[in-house]
Amino acid sequence: MFNALVNWRNWRLPVKLAAMLIVPVTIAVGAGVLQIQSYVDRAESYAEFQRLVKVRAALIPVIEGVQEERRIVAEGGGAKALAERARLTDEARDELRGQMGKTSFSDVMKARVDEVGTQIGGLPSLRERPGDVPGVLAGYTALADSMLDVDEVLASEFGDAVLARTAMGMHHALHVQEEVLYQQAVVLAGLARGQLTTAEVRALVESNVKLGYIANQFAALATPGQLDSYWKTKFNGPDIEAHRKMLAAAMLHPASDAPGATRPRPLPITTAEWSDASGAVATSMDAVVRGLQEDLLDTANRLRDETSDQAGTASVILFASLILAATIGFVVGRYLLRSLNALRRSALDVAWEKLPEMVATGRGSREVEPVPVDTTEEFGQVARAFDAVHQQAVKSVIEQAAMRANMRNIFVNLSRRSQSLVERQLKLMEDLEKYEEDPDQLANLFKLDHLATRMRRNNENLMVLSGGEVARRFHKPIPLTDVLRAAAAEIEQYQRVMVHTAPNAEVVGYVASDLVRLLAELLDNATAFSPPHSQVSISATIEAGDIVQIDVVDHGIGIDPEALTVVNERLAAAGEGADVQVFREMGLFVVGRLAARHQIVVRLDSQQGKGTRAIVLVPAELAPRREESWESFRGEAIEQRPTSWFQQPAPATAPAPPSARLTPESARGFLDAFQRGVQRGLPDHQESR
Repeated sequence: MFNALVNWRNWRLPVKLAAMLIVPVTIAVGAGVLQIQSYVDRAESYAEFQRLVKVRAALIPVIEGVQEERRIVAEGGGAKALAERARLTDEARDELRGQMGKTSFSDVMKARVDEVGTQIGGLPSLRERPGDVPGVLAGYTALADSMLDVDEVLASEFGDAVLARTAMGMHHALHVQEEVLYQQAVVLAGLARGQLTTAEVRALVESNVKLGYIANQFAALATPGQLDSYWKTKFNGPDIEAHRKMLAAAMLHPASDAPGATRPRPLPITTAEWSDASGAVATSMDAVVRGLQEDLLDTANRLRDETSDQAGTASVILFASLILAATIGFVVGRYLLRSLNALRRSALDVAWEKLPEMVATGRGSREVEPVPVDTTEEFGQVARAFDAVHQQAVKSVIEQAAMRANMRNIFVNLSRRSQSLVERQLKLMEDLEKYEEDPDQLANLFKLDHLATRMRRNNENLMVLSGGEVARRFHKPIPLTDVLRAAAAEIEQYQRVMVHTAPNAEVVGYVASDLVRLLAELLDNATAFSPPHSQVSISATIEAGDIVQIDVVDHGIGIDPEALTVVNERLAAAGEGADVQVFREMGLFVVGRLAARHQIVVRLDSQQGKGTRAIVLVPAELAPRREESWESFRGEAIEQRPTSWFQQPAPATAPAPPSARLTPESARGFLDAFQRGVQRGLPDHQESR
């Protein structure tokens, strides 16, 4: 597996294309994912900012409740009014705690929240000290300052620049409102006594200076739109001017504990006027705070939506880029694969179909069908180069086919001439055997007869190898038994063949001669590769579907399984016209050719040490059953059978002179001499086929 991965040259084309695209695609996907993750993180931060805005929105009612309780105590509004206001403040405090529980804070924020929680826990004790107005006012003011510090820390939690400016501007507006309400409470306490103390006057001066400083900070941080909306309308109205005048009068009025003060003089302002003016300024600042809070929330929502949209857009662009890259890779890869497949199919078609057909038939057009790749780039150039190779191969094949055809014609011509001479030789030896009485001479004639018979079969085998037709042909159906006997008579060691009685069937005439030669080759091999003293049996049976099965069985050493598989494959290859080792296994090649000619199946079966069995399956239409009896057929065959099974032109020779009538003694002596001649004619050794 590792070697296959390392050897990248053997990778398939789609894998190579994928390997080429994987690096840039991975980089693009990584960058896109990082960008999308950045957008998602920013969207999450804006969602966190929205939660901070909600916390500040819950904090403002608590601050307003503390400020209102301080005003009621300073004005002397009574316990009932204070209790009602305290209930509302506690409800706002509980709402603030619930909102804080939904939000995560930094360590600084948690410390400030814990500090404010501790101070808020002291509110009940402040509410129980209505007589100590200065102390209660100082306690409420300290608590309001602590909550404003919490609000400042919350404002600093906004990491975005736009949100941070608005959040800090809102904090300054809250601080301005706190200073106005603090001044309101101090002056109301002085009005309740008739005069202000020196400490209260100093506190008012400090608060007024702080108010101006905070207002300038708000103006510095606010956007031009916020300045137009809040500064010009809220900080420059008639209520602001009236508040300034009353505050200045209160600060310039002599304090009750000032040096040289003889008797207290009342403040030059009334409680109602001061409450209306300071309340109007506080209401204006509250409107500023609400407006900034809405701006802060709207900005956070807008930024979150924009960031989410950017993340979605980046995701769509990344996905579209991946689809585009995959589409381009698929289109290019499909074109490359289509071109390569066209080249491959064309090459295989030429290698396995066209050229073999031209080699087998010797015919074909010199025109070459071009490879269906019409481009002018590298694949098109390879296609044209293959067309040139194909053209040259076709030219060489036609030349080789013509040369082979000439050689085949030469072999056929030589085979026919040799076969004609052998037939004449056999005819002559048959005449000599007919009138020879000397056993020694008769044995020699038998030997010559068998040699000539083998020569004739070799000539016929050469005709089969050359693709020609053999002259010996049956013209009438031949009984299956006679076919088996004729095959046994064709070999040299015919006396070792045991022919069993065959079923009542006959072989059609045009097949019988080829079947005789096929069986003769199998019998010849069986006698050659079995012990000389053993017999070779040939039998026939009719199997399912009226298929005739002929078995040739010897008792040799057999064939090992691997060699048997090779032999059966060569039999099939010979039938298909494939190139086999004809010079070593001519008999098998002839058997395969003859079997393929008539759709006959031949296969060998063997058991090591128990001999070899050749199985021949003849289709039913080539060896049909006989309807009449065997005896009537044999009688008709004997009456109508010519001298030879094969039709031969009768030579125009003079009839042989009639022999003298033999006595029984001379006939017996002739038969004894014939038997001794046959025994002497047996071969001393076997010749391999």
